Amino acid sequence: MGIHVSVYRSEYLDCTAGGISSTADLLCIVNVDGPFYPSDDAPAAVLVVAEPIQGQKILRIEPADKGDQWTMFGGNYASTSDSRFSAKCKQLLGSGFYGAVAVHDRIER
Repeated sequence: MGIHVSVYRSEYLDCTAGGISSTADLLCIVNVDGPFYPSDDAPAAVLVVAEPIQGQKILRIEPADKGDQWTMFGGNYASTSDSRFSAKCKQLLGSGFYGAVAVHDRIER
């Protein structure tokens, strides 16, 4: 179970190469406690901390089923006003966070 986040994307351009955020308006973040289950309308995703860049921790959302595949930013973001999301962001970063998180769902095959 998890929480839903809304996907924010350009109506003119998709750079996800068919990633989960290319068509879904919602993602189900399964590593944040909540009442929802992943579905076709809200695919499973996880909120993670990327490798630090110049010492700065970076949050991103990735498909839950990506396995060991390398993911890239496809141009879309996701967020919610649900405080459980910001609490998880704070836990992962070690400091407060406010805003949308980049969705890394572009996988080149």
